[in-house]
Amino acid sequence: MSKDIQTGLFPVSYRIALGSVERPILGGASLTLKLLVDTVNKQVSGVGHITQPVSPPLNLVSQFTGEWSYICTMKECHILVVAEGFDLSPLLVGGHPIEHKNAKLRMVMNEDWQCGVANFSFFARGQWHEVEGARAELSTIDAQQSRKQLEESAAEKKPVLED
Repeated sequence: MSKDIQTGLFPVSYRIALGSVERPILGGASLTLKLLVDTVNKQVSGVGHITQPVSPPLNLVSQFTGEWSYICTMKECHILVVAEGFDLSPLLVGGHPIEHKNAKLRMVMNEDWQCGVANFSFFARGQWHEVEGARAELSTIDAQQSRKQLEESAAEKKPVLED
């Protein structure tokens, strides 16, 4: 096997909310996101759970799929994650569930995948709702487990910036 071929599939979990993750804005929507990052094909997939403590409370689950890429300036690189979420309907057509798009995500992460800023939108109660400028942070539950793998992957795949 060639030394140049590198593979990787890493699990990450993020908590995305306005304010800080420890002190989110009261009443604001938040997104808990569990993704698998495919470093070879630059794809992400996983499950997101959007909640909002309003009356009636929001409890939305989505299956996210999308892609990631590096965006670099002369000084630094960031990681852009773009994904869409789908809710699977219990109705079957031809033996397959009907997919309904119910969430969208655009997230810019630091090059180490640890934290960043996200915009997400979700479809609830008959209309789209937008959350902009939310803080995205690696969940502490999976942080220790994923941090080393993410740092290694980021170091291997990071584009080289020329001076």
